[in-house]
Amino acid sequence: MYCPECGKQNPEDGDFCQQCGTKIDKQNISTENIHTKHETTTDYLTSNTSPYPYVISISKLIVLSTVTLGLYDIYWFYKQWKSLKAERDLKVTPLARAFFSILTSYYLFREVSKAIKSIDKTRGLEAGTLATAYFILVLLYKLPEPYWWLSTLSVLPLIPIQNTINEYWRKKYHDKIVPSKFGTWNWVWTIIGGVFILLALYGSFGTDTTVKTTSSNTQNGSAFKTIDTSKNAQKSDYNQEEIASSVVNIFCPSTVKNEETSGGSGTIMTEEGIILTNSHIIPQDKNNLHVDEEGCIVVLPDPKTGQPKDIYLAHPIVIPGLSDKYDLAYVSIYAAYYDESDKKYAGEYPRKFPTFDDTARCTNENLKLGESVRIFGYPAISGGYSLTVTDGLVSSFPGDGLIVTSAKISHGNSGGLAVDKNGCMIGVPSLVSSDENESLGVIYSMNLVNKFSEEVSTYLNKK
Repeated sequence: MYCPECGKQNPEDGDFCQQCGTKIDKQNISTENIHTKHETTTDYLTSNTSPYPYVISISKLIVLSTVTLGLYDIYWFYKQWKSLKAERDLKVTPLARAFFSILTSYYLFREVSKAIKSIDKTRGLEAGTLATAYFILVLLYKLPEPYWWLSTLSVLPLIPIQNTINEYWRKKYHDKIVPSKFGTWNWVWTIIGGVFILLALYGSFGTDTTVKTTSSNTQNGSAFKTIDTSKNAQKSDYNQEEIASSVVNIFCPSTVKNEETSGGSGTIMTEEGIILTNSHIIPQDKNNLHVDEEGCIVVLPDPKTGQPKDIYLAHPIVIPGLSDKYDLAYVSIYAAYYDESDKKYAGEYPRKFPTFDDTARCTNENLKLGESVRIFGYPAISGGYSLTVTDGLVSSFPGDGLIVTSAKISHGNSGGLAVDKNGCMIGVPSLVSSDENESLGVIYSMNLVNKFSEEVSTYLNKK
């Protein structure tokens, strides 16, 4: 007994088709007619709506894939899987395979290669090579501006596949094949996609980043810098609250009587609570740390207000020789602080800590003289307990990996975070250079931070 809907054979005593689920009316069905209608694969293919199989020109493939930024590829994979499933009786789900085409492209390319070999043993495709190329090209959309458009090249590996598909269907079914023409909706999407791409390319290549600064003198003579971003400024993923949540206040009580102890700042670099800071904020001499078993107190801020929020305990990690050389060190959070007066913990531990991560928005950053700088930290001049943000400019590059800035830096800022106008880390605020009239801040650049990290890795690998 054959199903009137899909033509598949079913047991004589069945009420529903085992393939498509259609209810079978045994009284009105003509088994012979249905069997005749779907007897051959060729009849099944040509009985469906045109175009089926999906035979298209290479120019149509290139245009539609490009103007839709690769979204058309999903439809293309769906149509090809649907055609091959019917013709070769494949046990696949075309829609699912199409949505995950970046992972399943190899299997489609392999089926196309098998198909052409079935009628011409001298022909074939390098399915693995083409699938690898397609996978890599699709991932190019993750490139930063202005290189994202390179992902449209993902259509290139599909060209030899479409050529082979077209040849296969024409050799097998000749004049029964109805090619898919460039229809009205294709033109609509081409125009919409073309306009979108032109606007996107204009945004990537045709704009300039303009930063204007103005200064106003306050009663104490300080200059505050205001960033005025014009309409044509480059888009930035700068998120101040996200950055602020990773900059912490650090206080390490000294075990040496009468030794002066000052607080500092730090930036959380890992979700486990590893914090980068200056070495000089940790009480120590050349041979020993002057810190007890509890170590240091680390305070996380409310990113909206900068007020103290959660409190933790952390062990200082000073690398012999290297921390003195670079004035950099780490502290590692190991527990929440227990407030004896309130009889409760002032934080949650273990947990994932908010980290500073600018890798998604910052590549090949080259800081220039006069560019904007923003400093995050806990300077004593503002009380030392609230996160404070100050702005300025890159004033000079004196050498040795140092950056001098007009942004306000004072005691307590040491070990904090310095970022550029896009929120990209440019270094660690560490020193104050001043005379009787004015002061400038000194930042240890990312060159120094990266060299320190590399030497720490080498040191740890040797242990």
